[in-house]
Amino acid sequence: MADKRSKFLAVDDNQDNLITLRALIREAFPEAQVLTATSGMEGIMIAAQEDPDVILLDVVMPGMDGFEVCQKLKAEKSTKEIPVVFVTAVKGDREHRILALESGAEAFLAKPIDESELTAQIRAMVKIKTANRHKQDEQGRLARMVAEKTAELEKAHSQTIALLESLKLSEEKNRRLITQMEQGLIVHEVLLDEDGEPEDCRILYVNESFERLTSLKSQDILEKTLTEIIPESKAFMVSKCAQVIKTGASVCFEKYFHQFNKYFEMVAYCPEPQQVAVIISDISKRKQTEERIRYLSDHDYLTGVFNRRYYEEALVTIDTEDNLPLSLVISDVNGLKLVNESFGHELGDELLKKVAEVILNECRDQDVVARLSGDEFIILLPKTDQIQTARIVKRMRTAARQESIGAIKFSISFGYETKTEANKNIQDVLKNAEDNMYRHKLYESASIKNKTIDLIMNTLYEKSSREMLHSKRVSEICEKIALKMNFDPDDVSQVKTAGLIHDIGKMGIDEKILNKPGGLDPDEWKKIQRHPEIGYRILSSSSEFSELARYVLEHQERWDGKGYPKRLAGEEISVQARIIGVADAFDAMTCDRAYRKGLSVEEAVAEIRKCAGTQFDPQVASVFIEKVLTQS
Repeated sequence: MADKRSKFLAVDDNQDNLITLRALIREAFPEAQVLTATSGMEGIMIAAQEDPDVILLDVVMPGMDGFEVCQKLKAEKSTKEIPVVFVTAVKGDREHRILALESGAEAFLAKPIDESELTAQIRAMVKIKTANRHKQDEQGRLARMVAEKTAELEKAHSQTIALLESLKLSEEKNRRLITQMEQGLIVHEVLLDEDGEPEDCRILYVNESFERLTSLKSQDILEKTLTEIIPESKAFMVSKCAQVIKTGASVCFEKYFHQFNKYFEMVAYCPEPQQVAVIISDISKRKQTEERIRYLSDHDYLTGVFNRRYYEEALVTIDTEDNLPLSLVISDVNGLKLVNESFGHELGDELLKKVAEVILNECRDQDVVARLSGDEFIILLPKTDQIQTARIVKRMRTAARQESIGAIKFSISFGYETKTEANKNIQDVLKNAEDNMYRHKLYESASIKNKTIDLIMNTLYEKSSREMLHSKRVSEICEKIALKMNFDPDDVSQVKTAGLIHDIGKMGIDEKILNKPGGLDPDEWKKIQRHPEIGYRILSSSSEFSELARYVLEHQERWDGKGYPKRLAGEEISVQARIIGVADAFDAMTCDRAYRKGLSVEEAVAEIRKCAGTQFDPQVASVFIEKVLTQS
């Protein structure tokens, strides 16, 4: 959530655009700091110095365009995690979307900028930046742990050196130091074969710390060989002991012992001819921390698959003639943004994790699965031809259809391409796979989004049966008004649908408020007044519903400009929203509530006549009264 600590950077060579952006941002986030830059290079410098939460970046700029600026931002360690939103006059065409993905941007905003869409995008980007900060904090914490453990081991190593030096002191003092030291100590006699080569080691001495670290007791192991006591280490340890005896120099090394389920750092030296003493330190925790850091650097923190950085490195390694035919599969989760806006990002995250699980289950050990961006995954299939790839993708589609998160069914759009010739550019293969995926997404995405809208409405109806009946009646009235106003069939269908889902934003309102038997208090009424904006945010997350989103946002506006949320007036309000406003008010007035009896039709008509020209569009009100009600 953006607040007074938030900081935004707008980059545009047009000062008028910067002034507009600054005004829109400050209206939505009055306490936030808004930085501006009039060139790409200036924007890069400010981003590096100020670390803003979100960068709003114009596409068309002289010298360095927005795509190049974004690439440079994402290439720098200090700025690569800052979400970038492109501000463009071209709304989401395929070429610009591909360029945006290649340059690393997170989102688009179309000019002229809609205030509600800007607010929603900024809030989403701030969440992304917050998640990135948490990830960086975790990596920093782990790095500090490694540093601490390293310091401890350096201290232990210093103790080891001190011990080596102390061996020159008296035998009694040496014995006391060895007994009390934290590290384990084991002394071997190196056994030679017939050719005079080391073949095993006999254990001559261990201290108490060695017993504690290994759970091996001195009485059980003294005078026995490594073959008898630690068979897995025999070849390794004999080799190291031979090296120490041959060179006379101490040797430091690390090894994991399955027998003890521990990592040990060992320092071996030669105190006497044919004897090797080994000082051991338990470094298991340090190793675990290092593994955790390596995992975070290579994996997506949410889904557990590889991240984009690992994929880009793996692609260079895998793109060889030995791995031909090499197939690339691009996948995109349909309707994720709609799920996030409607049911919350936690459910959206669960959906992404389930998608990753489905993909991983159908892949092989040699395949690479990575998350490219919010809802996109990529799969590298070495030594896999077109036919094999088609079978793998078919299995993934089938598995996805059988999965759900609660009541939400999800679908994944796939596109793939196979490289069969060594001289073919892998980026061309990737582009063809993306084009293939977008073609599938055109019809698959629309289907799943329609199903999601139905699910959202059903969820709302479950919260309040009264809302279901109200929505259906409003939809019928809207259809009748549109017919009498001579709308063409497509527009009639659209306003009918808008009437059905005009209260979809109540999905985000507590059902106790929706079902409250009495009147609402001021705080509850404020929450109810948010439902047009919530509905707009849900619907505008999908281009298929962008027009409906506008009608839903405006259906509580008034002809005289005293409505909400934007205080539009007269014909600034879409005619479809004006129709919904009349239908919604009429049904609300004529329905019984627990705290009052509904008005009669005559009383409601009188109220609409009275408010025509103030609350309602006079023409819409007239058509409803004179042509819809009188002919019903």
